[in-house]
Amino acid sequence: MKQFIASPQKYNFALGRILMIGLLLVPLALAGCSGKLGKVEPPVVDTAIADAETAIAAAKAVDAPSLAPEAFEAAKSNLEAAKTALEEKRGSDALQLAYQAIADAKLARKSAINIAKNSELNAAILQKEAKAEALRNELRDKESALKHTQSEMQAARGEEAQLKQTVRDLQKRNRELKVTRENYNKQVDELIKTVEEMQTHGRQVETEIRNYGKEISALRRKLEVADKIVKEEGYQKRAAIAEAESLRKQMREQAEIYTKKLAAATQQNVGAKHEEFLKQQAQQARAYVDSQAPLSPTKTGRTALSTTQISAGKAALSNWENAWQSNNLNVHLAYYGPNVVADKVVIRESKEHRSKIDRQQLESELRQMSAHAWTKVKTDTEAESESVIGIQQLSRLVAPAADEDATALYNIWIREVWMHQVGNDWKIHHEIWKIFENVPDF
Repeated sequence: MKQFIASPQKYNFALGRILMIGLLLVPLALAGCSGKLGKVEPPVVDTAIADAETAIAAAKAVDAPSLAPEAFEAAKSNLEAAKTALEEKRGSDALQLAYQAIADAKLARKSAINIAKNSELNAAILQKEAKAEALRNELRDKESALKHTQSEMQAARGEEAQLKQTVRDLQKRNRELKVTRENYNKQVDELIKTVEEMQTHGRQVETEIRNYGKEISALRRKLEVADKIVKEEGYQKRAAIAEAESLRKQMREQAEIYTKKLAAATQQNVGAKHEEFLKQQAQQARAYVDSQAPLSPTKTGRTALSTTQISAGKAALSNWENAWQSNNLNVHLAYYGPNVVADKVVIRESKEHRSKIDRQQLESELRQMSAHAWTKVKTDTEAESESVIGIQQLSRLVAPAADEDATALYNIWIREVWMHQVGNDWKIHHEIWKIFENVPDF
């Protein structure tokens, strides 16, 4: 802020007025003067000099030396000149210089007072401006905090919307699972009904087999009687031979029928037992899987990856798979990140055994798995969040079927890998193994 300091024009104007007053007073003083200082009496000069000193002291009391230095120095200079003139017996000059010193001192005092007032006013204004600036800063802080809060609210609303969508997706999946479970239950009921019908039919066949056995026993007794008659002579012997041949033919036919019935009954019993076994295994497996926590993160079907990134991720998955198929394990392992974590799940006799394996254990187990001949069944890829997911199903025969009525058993290995971009490369950060041991092929 600018200080209100007396300008040179105002200073000269005030000085002129004071000099004019002084000059008007000088003749009056001279009119009554006589003696040693010419026409000016010494007491008059002494009084003027004393008044000048008083005026200078008053100016000094209000800090005129620093606030109005020019006028204050002029007053002091004129006072010293007046004293010198007094000593030199120049009374008129001494009186005039003393009055000039008084005028300069009064001007310095007035200027210092005005400047001090202006300084106080400026300080008050500066204080007000500082307070106003502090209020403006506080307002800006409040506005910034408000914007931050609004941004957080917007983010919270976005998260809330995403959570609601996730809940809707889970509810939809739950409904689908409920429908699937109902369909499975219907299929199980139908299988149970079919098994019961087959068991009923099996009992009927067993009854028929027992009846055929009774008929064969009766034919055997008749054949024994006929053989006795054959040993006799004459017509009765020839008739007995004919009847014996007829009985043997009937026995061969009955034996053939009996063999076919027995084979059919055995086949039906084996089929029924096999269906019952598969039904129980499926029920136990579904119940156990439903009771377990999910291995994979919840999939939303949404991704932040671009089309180019998805294509690059799928290409990396394809190279990873080709390296496994060509038994190039070093290249295959190069696609794993150093901090990869794998969830290994072994399903054995409808019981699930879970474990987590680190990068070193994963490499060791992959080398063990590569020692077997695995057949690729199918592969699939999808994008989720910032990852590209590859799902690969492999199988290998572990127990061939002993005959046409038996079932071959396999080990089924399902690999689910989650791959994300690291710099310009794509690395696997999570893998899930599901290994079904000694199960029919599916």
